[in-house]
Amino acid sequence: MKKQAFGTLTTLTLLLTVTAISVSAQSERSKITNIPFDFIVGEKTLPAGEYTVEPNRSDFDKVWLVQSRDGRTSALFTTMPVRASETQEKAKVVFHKYGDQYFLSQIWTPGDATGRELLMLRLERELAKNAVESQTIVLARGSAGRN
Repeated sequence: MKKQAFGTLTTLTLLLTVTAISVSAQSERSKITNIPFDFIVGEKTLPAGEYTVEPNRSDFDKVWLVQSRDGRTSALFTTMPVRASETQEKAKVVFHKYGDQYFLSQIWTPGDATGRELLMLRLERELAKNAVESQTIVLARGSAGRN
């Protein structure tokens, strides 16, 4: 009887540990980011607000989902891998700004030198070609910076 109870307790402990590690890793990719401006993802313009940005499926990171905190606004988008010269310390989302329009461009997760990059749409390519001024806006978890 004691052996069976010990075995059950060991199995439950192992299961809880694996679940906690999985949730921790997933939450690192999907923490809420405050985006203080309207922005374009694919064919959608999303309003300023708090968003999660995460892979649409845990086993496939080509398609990502950006979703408002309340779940009412979202967009799916396709990405491709992009590499940085060094490992990222913070989660970041990168935007290209042309005039008063912001386009989601890249997503970086901490602890990795590989991020995800969105394909540039026709509208963004046209704006980039004709823009007098453009900026890259980087929002790291909890702070904002400009390059």
